[in-house]
Parts: sequence; C-alpha cells; structure tokens
Amino acid sequence: MFLSNDDLKLAYGVDLQIGKYFVDREVPKQNSYWEKRHLYIVPQPGYIFVPIYVDLVFRIGIRKELLLSDDYVLLMERIMDSAARQEKEKIPMHIHIEECISYASKVSVNTMFLDELNKYFNNTKGINRLGFGSPFPALTRADAFLFSLCVLNFDEATAFKLVEAWNALMTFFLVKDDLLDIKEDLQNNEANAVLEAGLNDHGAKQIADLLDQSYESMMKYNPVLANRIDHTRATTDIPKLIAAILSDQQVKTN
Repeated sequence: MFLSNDDLKLAYGVDLQIGKYFVDREVPKQNSYWEKRHLYIVPQPGYIFVPIYVDLVFRIGIRKELLLSDDYVLLMERIMDSAARQEKEKIPMHIHIEECISYASKVSVNTMFLDELNKYFNNTKGINRLGFGSPFPALTRADAFLFSLCVLNFDEATAFKLVEAWNALMTFFLVKDDLLDIKEDLQNNEANAVLEAGLNDHGAKQIADLLDQSYESMMKYNPVLANRIDHTRATTDIPKLIAAILSDQQVKTN
C-alpha cells in the first residue's frame, strides 16, 4: 500500500516536505532493511517512524535542509542496514553496535552525543545522563538509530529533547506492537516489554504508565501524534489482554 506525504501529514502531523522526501526516495540498493521492498515508506511502524522522527527533530530545532541531506540520510540507512542484519541474526548485537559506532565516528560533528551513545551502549546497566533507555530492554531495541544524529550539531539541551521525543515515539510504537504480539512472543521467547513488566496487575500498570509518559512527552512536540497515543490509551484494556493470555495458558496446561 502506498503512503503519500498528505497521509503522513494528516495521520501523524509530518511536515509535507519531509514526508515527500521520504515517500519519493528510492529504495537503497543492497540494504537489508529494504530487502525485497519496492517502496521506501510502507504503512508499517518500522518504516513510517523514519519521517515521523525526522519531523520531530525538525520541530525541536534542527534545520530541515540538514535532515534531508545525504550526510544524515545515508548514515541513517547504513545504521538501518546493520539493524536488519542483526534482526535476521546475520550478526550479533555487539557487532551491530560496533558497526554503528564506526559509521558514526567517520562522519560525526557531535563529539558530545557520540560519546554519550558510546557510553550508553557499552555500559551494561545503561547508565547515562541524557535519558537513553528504558526499564524494559525490549523498548531499547531500536536505540542504535540515534547514532544517525551524530552528523548534526546541537547542544546538550537539544540532546535531551531529541532523546525524550525518541523515547516517546518508540515507547508508543513498540508497546503497541508488543501488546498485539504477547501470545506469539511468549511462545517464541521473543523480546516483549509487556512480558518483561510481568503478566499481572503491577505489570499492566507499568505499561499503562509508559503510555501515559509517552503521551505527556509527545504533547510537547507533536500534538497530532500525541492524540494517537491518547487514543491507544483510551481503547486498550491492558489488564483484560493479560487476563486473556493467562487464561489461554491455563487451558493449555490443563
């Protein structure tokens, strides 16, 4: 299914020029992320997050021409190629991170941000001062994308905003995905924030709190997208979903 820049504008508030740039962009060759794809942007979170986050970065104050430049986009595509190869188990996670550090280091103009990312990914406890990460590892599985920002020059105050917007966006998309995939991820022992929080009332509250935080953060940057998060909060009964999974598990064990 084809998405237009008008679709991205109306559904997610994405700037029309940013949306058009990515909708019209040719699929990169020999890139595992777009393997067997004919369109750069398809209506799946793993693709639409790109123009949505670029729009957030623009809203936070980075000039549009920098975000639509080869310096930024080509680095981003290399990082996504590495991410896809890791997802397909062609390389382990530590090699994926090493590749991203190497790609970013060659073109970085932001030593501060690159250093903070390096510390974050090389600290087993995820300790950092810019707000990277989540209490649940499943929600950090796309964080290497942030290496793409290293070709942009910004100060620490802007870095906090960029990380906050990223966390809000990824929390929304990944939690929504994990809620849909609880049963499958449980069977296949896949990363899932809901499972990590626990299939109980406390876990349900933690996931609901994450969506609340995502909404509050996104309201600062993109009210259109915040409204979508709010809709998910209002229409998703997390305790009921968990109860259904537990009931299904009990039936299988009897």
